[in-house]
Amino acid sequence: MRRAPALAVAAAASAALLLSACSGLVDPLGPPSGSGAPGGAAGVVVGSGTSTESTVVAALYARALTAKGVTASTRLALGNREAYLAALVDGSVSLVPECTGSLLLHYDDTNPATTAAEVQAALPEVLPAGVVLGKPSAARDQAVYVVTRQFSRAHRVTSLADLAAVPGRPVLGGPTGLPTQPYGPEGLRQVYGARLGAFRPDDSPAQRSRDLDAGRIGVAGFSSTEPVIADKGYVVLGDPQAMIRPQNLVPLMRSTVAADPAVVQAVDGVQAALTTAELSRLDEAVDVGGQAPDVVAGRWLSSKGLA
Repeated sequence: MRRAPALAVAAAASAALLLSACSGLVDPLGPPSGSGAPGGAAGVVVGSGTSTESTVVAALYARALTAKGVTASTRLALGNREAYLAALVDGSVSLVPECTGSLLLHYDDTNPATTAAEVQAALPEVLPAGVVLGKPSAARDQAVYVVTRQFSRAHRVTSLADLAAVPGRPVLGGPTGLPTQPYGPEGLRQVYGARLGAFRPDDSPAQRSRDLDAGRIGVAGFSSTEPVIADKGYVVLGDPQAMIRPQNLVPLMRSTVAADPAVVQAVDGVQAALTTAELSRLDEAVDVGGQAPDVVAGRWLSSKGLA
């Protein structure tokens, strides 16, 4: 079953939104950071959005490139999706990390693709001229809904399809932008017949977790890479109707950069080694451990023999 056609309006509204956002670590108006070629040539400039994950993956790419002898620099925290994709198109940056489902939604919000293979096959047809897709990773930053183990046992809920039978209209918690997403409250109602109560917005995953544990909300929306999901043993609800598009990590590159075998080899190495669980741990090291993305990236690459 495909997503309900009535969700197209919500999909269009959601194209500009990022699922998570943290403070930028580098002045996006300043010069590129990292190594640079003499004379001011920046070589491969790796850009990122404002989320922790985007900056971490950008640091992974840049360090892996440097290890292969490619001159690389970073321009982090460029802003929302429109901002960093515009920088890629105009050549201000030459490589950015992206997520497949959100990227397709950005360029074609009516595309019916739902599986990872369908989304990846559709993307090359909608990308701007001069921009190409690298190899997707198995690592995903997927929007997910979770409940506590107690809630799951009490109401026999392991799937979004089970929410229709839950009594009492449980409160839904999530990021402030969740209602504009095609898989938000309206999507849950249309696709799964979920009978939910009020929506409780909060952009802090930690506060959302406290609300879930305290019973102030019954169902919570998170990113699949949030460490709190595993730490608290939350039950991730299945999505049998594929309402939420697959969000595999993927490098988006200018075609001139993608033509360099050394660049492709370096980036492909990161893509092949990265998993969702490891991506979650890298994010946690920055957000909870207070470590710099560049330091976290360097240590991980060394552990994988990539730097």
